[in-house]
Amino acid sequence: MAGIFENIKSTYGNWILKSQFGKVSRHKSLVNLDEAKNIGIVYKVNSEREFNAVKDLTKALTTTKKQVLAIGFVDRNEIPNYCVAANAGFYFSRKDINWFGGPKSDYIKTFINKEFDILIDLTLENVFINRYISSLSRSRFKVGPELGFNQDFLDMMIKMDNNTREEEYILQILHYLRMFKS
Repeated sequence: MAGIFENIKSTYGNWILKSQFGKVSRHKSLVNLDEAKNIGIVYKVNSEREFNAVKDLTKALTTTKKQVLAIGFVDRNEIPNYCVAANAGFYFSRKDINWFGGPKSDYIKTFINKEFDILIDLTLENVFINRYISSLSRSRFKVGPELGFNQDFLDMMIKMDNNTREEEYILQILHYLRMFKS
């Protein structure tokens, strides 16, 4: 019975996402990392190590001329203390998503509607809420991993193998985003 309910949730969620995706208005353009004024980062918090890698990335990219906002999904009912104590971005849990996996939180909806120069999706697995955020984001340039299900909504995908750690992946993204000429 649980499997049937999960299929219904997944089918409905994907239907909602697909119908919303067609309505997204964005001004696509290639943006160099050094020229970007605002950057959004989406990721799933799997461990404190990965959390620290994204916190360090956010800190390294933030300057007086560049704003960086990170949003991380914690696939539990409670947000771990290391996320709360660090005060380094916005973190949300299962409590902040609705029955089919879409956002309930106004902050998530605001993040989606913000027109970032670059959106970096660091989610290395198929997480519906993060795919929802990245798909519907109004960002000018979206980059993320090549995973097979995200080619419709990303402007640039970085291919990696199954053993790639998040830190290595971050370095690859930064390398390629610096290479571009806007």
